[in-house]
Amino acid sequence: MRSVLLIFFLPALTVLINGCTTIEIKEKDAFDAHRTITPAEFDIPGYRLYQHTIETEDGEELDSWFIQHEDAQANVIFMGGNGFLMVKSRYLIETYSSLPVNLLLFDYRGYGMSSGEPSIAGIKKDAQAAYNFVDQHEEAGKLPVYIHGHSMGSLLAGWLAGRESVDGYVLESPISSTDDWTSGLVPRLFRPLVRFDVAESIREHDNLDRVARISHPLLLIGSENDPITPFRMAESLYDASVSEQKKLINISNGGHNDLPQFSEYRDALEAFYLEHAGLEQPEYTAEY
Repeated sequence: MRSVLLIFFLPALTVLINGCTTIEIKEKDAFDAHRTITPAEFDIPGYRLYQHTIETEDGEELDSWFIQHEDAQANVIFMGGNGFLMVKSRYLIETYSSLPVNLLLFDYRGYGMSSGEPSIAGIKKDAQAAYNFVDQHEEAGKLPVYIHGHSMGSLLAGWLAGRESVDGYVLESPISSTDDWTSGLVPRLFRPLVRFDVAESIREHDNLDRVARISHPLLLIGSENDPITPFRMAESLYDASVSEQKKLINISNGGHNDLPQFSEYRDALEAFYLEHAGLEQPEYTAEY
C-alpha cells in the first residue's frame, strides 16, 4: 500500500519543494469517473466472453475473462496497473474489439473477486498462472502469444516476456526501473535531502535490464503529459531495447489511465499486431 500511495503523493511533493505556486483545481478534478463493463452487458459481434477461475501455484483463485474472437489469429494477455479492475476495462476492450485476437483479462489476487492479498511475489504468480492458462487452455488454441502490461503491469509484462516463449510485448505507460522513477520525482537540487526506502522486492524489478536482453518485437506507448510514469521512462526503455522491431508512440494529449480512449492508441496496437502477428485486416470493426 505504501508504494501505491507514493505514486499519488510524490508528484504533489515535487510541486511544493519547488517553492510557492498556485495550484488550479478545476471542477473536473473532483471526479475520477469510469465507464464499466460486465459480462451481462458484453455484446460485441464476433466475440464471446467466458468467465474463468484461474488457480495459481499457491492456491489462490483469480477471476478472469477470456474474450474469444471467432476467427482469432493471436492471444493477448493484459496485465493492468495497481488500480486495474476488469469492470473498469471498457475502453481497453473496445480498442481490442477491432482486432481478430483473443484477449485474457484477470484481477490480481486481493482485487475484485479474486482471492488472497496482493504482494509482489503473489502477483508474479498471478501473471505466470495467466500465461499458463493461455498456453494450455483449449479455447486459446495454439496461437501466437503477446503480453500487454500497463504501468505496474509493465513490470510483470517485462518479467514474463523474459522467461516465457512469447511473440512480442506491449509496455503502456511503462516503468523503466524503480531508481529511474524515484530520481525523477524530486528536483535535482533537493535530491540529497530526500531518501527513498524502497523494498528490495520492488527495487529488483528493472525493465531497463530486461529490454536489454529481450529481442521480441516491442511496442512502447505513453504520453508526455503522464504525471505518474513520465514519458522519459518509455524513451529510456526504447533506447535500451535490443529488439530490432521496436516502436515508441507518444499520445501527447493523454494521461496515465486514459490512453485507450484515443484513436492513436487503437492505431498503434492495430499496426503492431498486423505487422508482427501477421493478422489480416478485420472485415468489420465491432462497436458497443
